[in-house]
Amino acid sequence: MSLILIVEDEPAVRQTMGDWLASENYEVALAGSVAEAEAWFAAAGRPPDAALIDIKLPDGNGFALADILASDHGFDRVIFVTAFFWEEETRRQLAKRGQPYFEKPLKFHQQVLPFLKRFIAKKEP
Repeated sequence: MSLILIVEDEPAVRQTMGDWLASENYEVALAGSVAEAEAWFAAAGRPPDAALIDIKLPDGNGFALADILASDHGFDRVIFVTAFFWEEETRRQLAKRGQPYFEKPLKFHQQVLPFLKRFIAKKEP
Protein backbone atom coordinates (compact mmCIF):
# COMPACT_ATOMS: atom_id res chain seq x y z
CA MET A 1 0.00 0.00 0.00
CA SER A 2 1.37 3.41 -0.96
CA LEU A 3 1.98 5.89 1.85
CA ILE A 4 1.15 9.57 1.34
CA LEU A 5 2.17 12.31 3.75
CA ILE A 6 -0.17 15.31 3.78
CA VAL A 7 1.23 18.53 5.23
CA GLU A 8 -1.63 21.03 5.50
CA ASP A 9 -2.33 23.57 8.24
CA GLU A 10 -6.11 23.70 7.87
CA PRO A 11 -7.47 20.73 9.88
CA ALA A 12 -10.62 20.29 7.79
CA VAL A 13 -8.69 20.36 4.51
CA ARG A 14 -6.03 18.01 5.90
CA GLN A 15 -8.65 15.53 7.10
CA THR A 16 -10.67 15.72 3.88
CA MET A 17 -7.57 15.05 1.78
CA GLY A 18 -6.68 12.17 4.07
CA ASP A 19 -10.18 10.72 3.85
CA TRP A 20 -10.14 10.96 0.03
CA LEU A 21 -6.84 9.13 -0.17
CA ALA A 22 -7.81 6.51 2.41
CA SER A 23 -10.99 5.81 0.43
CA GLU A 24 -8.72 5.03 -2.55
CA ASN A 25 -6.68 2.57 -0.46
CA TYR A 26 -3.71 4.78 0.29
CA GLU A 27 -2.05 4.74 3.69
CA VAL A 28 -2.08 8.33 4.96
CA ALA A 29 0.07 10.28 7.43
CA LEU A 30 -1.00 13.78 8.46
CA ALA A 31 1.00 16.80 9.62
CA GLY A 32 -0.18 20.35 10.26
CA SER A 33 3.13 22.19 10.22
CA VAL A 34 6.78 22.07 9.22
CA ALA A 35 7.69 20.87 12.73
CA GLU A 36 5.10 18.06 12.65
CA ALA A 37 6.30 16.93 9.22
CA GLU A 38 9.93 16.92 10.38
CA ALA A 39 8.97 14.93 13.49
CA TRP A 40 7.05 12.46 11.36
CA PHE A 41 10.06 11.93 9.09
CA ALA A 42 12.35 11.46 12.10
CA ALA A 43 10.06 8.82 13.61
CA ALA A 44 8.78 7.07 10.48
CA GLY A 45 10.04 3.64 9.64
CA ARG A 46 9.98 4.44 5.93
CA PRO A 47 9.63 7.50 3.72
CA PRO A 48 6.29 8.18 2.08
CA ASP A 49 5.77 7.42 -1.58
CA ALA A 50 4.78 11.07 -2.02
CA ALA A 51 4.16 14.15 0.11
CA LEU A 52 1.41 16.65 -0.61
CA ILE A 53 2.71 19.87 0.95
CA ASP A 54 0.81 23.10 1.36
CA ILE A 55 2.98 26.11 0.55
CA LYS A 56 1.69 28.33 3.39
CA LEU A 57 2.27 26.77 6.81
CA PRO A 58 2.09 28.37 10.26
CA ASP A 59 5.75 27.79 11.11
CA GLY A 60 7.35 28.27 7.71
CA ASN A 61 6.50 27.34 4.18
CA GLY A 62 6.28 24.27 2.03
CA PHE A 63 9.27 25.27 -0.07
CA ALA A 64 11.51 25.41 3.00
CA LEU A 65 10.09 22.09 4.20
CA ALA A 66 10.83 20.50 0.83
CA ASP A 67 14.42 21.76 1.09
CA ILE A 68 14.75 20.29 4.60
CA LEU A 69 13.35 16.94 3.50
CA ALA A 70 15.72 16.84 0.54
CA SER A 71 18.83 17.78 2.53
CA ASP A 72 18.11 15.81 5.73
CA HIS A 73 16.30 12.77 4.33
CA GLY A 74 17.15 12.64 0.62
CA PHE A 75 13.43 12.93 -0.10
CA ASP A 76 12.23 14.75 -3.21
CA ARG A 77 8.83 13.21 -4.02
CA VAL A 78 6.96 16.41 -3.24
CA ILE A 79 3.74 17.70 -4.75
CA PHE A 80 2.93 21.25 -3.71
CA VAL A 81 -0.58 22.50 -2.96
CA THR A 82 -1.51 26.18 -2.87
CA ALA A 83 -4.37 28.63 -2.81
CA PHE A 84 -1.87 31.41 -3.56
CA PHE A 85 -0.79 30.61 -7.11
CA TRP A 86 -1.40 34.25 -8.03
CA GLU A 87 1.44 35.45 -5.75
CA GLU A 88 4.55 36.25 -7.74
CA GLU A 89 6.96 34.57 -5.29
CA THR A 90 4.87 31.39 -5.27
CA ARG A 91 4.86 31.28 -9.07
CA ARG A 92 8.60 31.97 -9.20
CA GLN A 93 9.39 29.20 -6.71
CA LEU A 94 7.15 26.69 -8.48
CA ALA A 95 8.77 27.45 -11.83
CA LYS A 96 12.27 27.32 -10.36
CA ARG A 97 11.71 23.98 -8.63
CA GLY A 98 9.91 22.24 -11.47
CA GLN A 99 7.98 20.03 -9.07
CA PRO A 100 4.31 19.25 -9.55
CA TYR A 101 1.65 21.37 -7.87
CA PHE A 102 -2.09 21.76 -7.58
CA GLU A 103 -4.17 24.85 -6.94
CA LYS A 104 -6.88 24.89 -4.29
CA PRO A 105 -9.70 24.17 -4.36
CA LEU A 106 -8.52 20.72 -5.35
CA LYS A 107 -10.25 18.73 -8.04
CA PHE A 108 -9.43 15.46 -6.35
CA HIS A 109 -11.05 12.86 -8.58
CA GLN A 110 -10.51 14.77 -11.84
CA GLN A 111 -6.87 15.86 -11.35
CA VAL A 112 -5.13 14.92 -8.10
CA LEU A 113 -5.95 11.22 -7.93
CA PRO A 114 -5.08 10.38 -11.58
CA PHE A 115 -1.83 12.34 -11.27
CA LEU A 116 -0.92 10.72 -7.96
CA LYS A 117 -1.42 7.23 -9.39
CA ARG A 118 0.97 8.03 -12.27
CA PHE A 119 3.45 9.78 -9.95
CA ILE A 120 3.69 6.82 -7.60
CA ALA A 121 3.87 4.33 -10.48
CA LYS A 122 6.96 6.19 -11.76
CA LYS A 123 8.76 5.79 -8.42
CA GLU A 124 12.05 4.04 -8.90
CA PRO A 125 12.68 0.98 -6.71
